[in-house]
Amino acid sequence: MKKLIILTLSILLNGIFAIASPFSFSFDETTGEATLLSVDKTLPKTAIIPDSVENGGRWYTVTKIAKQAFAKCGKMETVQLPSGLKKIGPVAFAECGKLKSIAIPQGVETIPHHCFYLCSSLESVTLPSTLKSIEHDAFIACRSLQTIHIPNSVHHIGSWAFGENIALESVELQPGNKKLSIGDHAFDRSGLKTLIIPSFVDSLGEYVFNGCSSLKSATIETDLDTLPKMTFHGCENMTGLTLKGKMNAIAYGAFSGCKKLESITLPTTLKGIGVNAFDGCKSLATINLQNLTLLQTIGEAAFSGCENIEKISLPNGIKKIEDGTFMSCHSLIEITGENVESEAEFSFYDCPKLRTKKFAK
Repeated sequence: MKKLIILTLSILLNGIFAIASPFSFSFDETTGEATLLSVDKTLPKTAIIPDSVENGGRWYTVTKIAKQAFAKCGKMETVQLPSGLKKIGPVAFAECGKLKSIAIPQGVETIPHHCFYLCSSLESVTLPSTLKSIEHDAFIACRSLQTIHIPNSVHHIGSWAFGENIALESVELQPGNKKLSIGDHAFDRSGLKTLIIPSFVDSLGEYVFNGCSSLKSATIETDLDTLPKMTFHGCENMTGLTLKGKMNAIAYGAFSGCKKLESITLPTTLKGIGVNAFDGCKSLATINLQNLTLLQTIGEAAFSGCENIEKISLPNGIKKIEDGTFMSCHSLIEITGENVESEAEFSFYDCPKLRTKKFAK
């Protein structure tokens, strides 16, 4: 049987305990657990949620924080969560604009969706080793968060989980993880400067690092069937990329708009390069395709706007050059493809320096 009780609790205010507006709790008499339902939105700078609360002569362990419980608490800068906490509800701390730090206690397994949405002053987050999932939009628009340590217990990072974290320069994925999936847009427009995707990451979503304009270099160590659509789209300051793992395909626009990308090492397992894959990579001077013996398809506009490439040697698996594949490659002088049997009308449109095409007779 559950009861809903409203209690007045002591809150630490400027180092002095003072009576403040109440927290609201519900109590489960069967389990002896309490859920924090809501708080007064004028909470002071520092709030302490007690480990247990008394009701009717019985003490209840605080194990849950309900949906939206602390949402829009505009004055609160820090909050101490109860040590027995097991579950946090969605949107629980959303739009706490002055919240600067929080430590999630051991026992919590999920950071729910929009939990810290638009906590624009949040600088420090400590995640427990019990954590399994960071759900979609959990930390979206936390624009002061600079670094995050992801424990090896985490198996899922949802879409937009850290999206629009413009100050987020470093994400540490703790070694020892067995399996981790990262959802669409998970780090979209974040402030990442360097990036290593370790071998235990088994899937990446689309647009996952889209618009990370501060990203300088990236290394992908894991095996992927396909590098997803628009993975690094608009990473305009990325100069180097290394793909160490096995990979069958690069999807649509994966590196489009990476205008400072100078070099890339492609895996020899590659079978297909998608439409617009490297579109607008203006600084890319060399691309070694000849050693990709399994490569069979290069999509339309795949290398469009790669203005610094001078020579291209296509592997034997390429028999057709699609529309716009090498369009606006202004420095392209020579292209060779021993098994190329046909080319589309605009395959080499706006390639003013192209003088030599050596294809199958």
